[in-house]
Amino acid sequence: MKGEPLELLTDEQLVSLTRSGNQDAFNRLASRWEGSLYRFVRRTIGNSEDARDVCQEALIKAYQNVDRLREGAKFKPWLHHIALNICRDRFRSAKTKGDSFSIDDAKPAELSNEGIQESTEHGAITGDIGELLGSFLDTLPMEQKTCLLLREYHGFNSEEISEITGVPPGTVRTRIFYGLKAVRKKMSQRGLSVSDFQ
Repeated sequence: MKGEPLELLTDEQLVSLTRSGNQDAFNRLASRWEGSLYRFVRRTIGNSEDARDVCQEALIKAYQNVDRLREGAKFKPWLHHIALNICRDRFRSAKTKGDSFSIDDAKPAELSNEGIQESTEHGAITGDIGELLGSFLDTLPMEQKTCLLLREYHGFNSEEISEITGVPPGTVRTRIFYGLKAVRKKMSQRGLSVSDFQ
């Protein structure tokens, strides 16, 4: 690890360096995952300005609390978990202030081609199919929407999504199942192919 460029180090190595006071190591972690984090938050809350604020707050909290990351736990899901909690807090705060939306009313942002063409372990969601999926996600409950975004757009597996959302992996799989079922039904109603979502 000593003498190696930070770009070549794993997340675990960078976390270890960060814990020992190396701020450059954390900056490398932040730059490695800020794009993924931003796309997730923007799709979750639907507003680019708020998404930037949430991402900045999440990165600050991650830096301040890096010692709380369990030994052996992955940084990326932990960072997304922090951001999701900030999103939830903002929805709750807006609700108590009398704003007219809640976490269940949140809509993902319009999906840009840049975000749609991300490659995941489940394949790539591209072009029109990605845009259609994005529009159908708008109709899902927030919990299903979040799990689908994390799996289909960011390539997280059920265990990682469980870490991010704080629910058991079985619940994650159930939310994905019912979310995909609803999306498939909506696509079928429009005469569209559903094979891209299997």
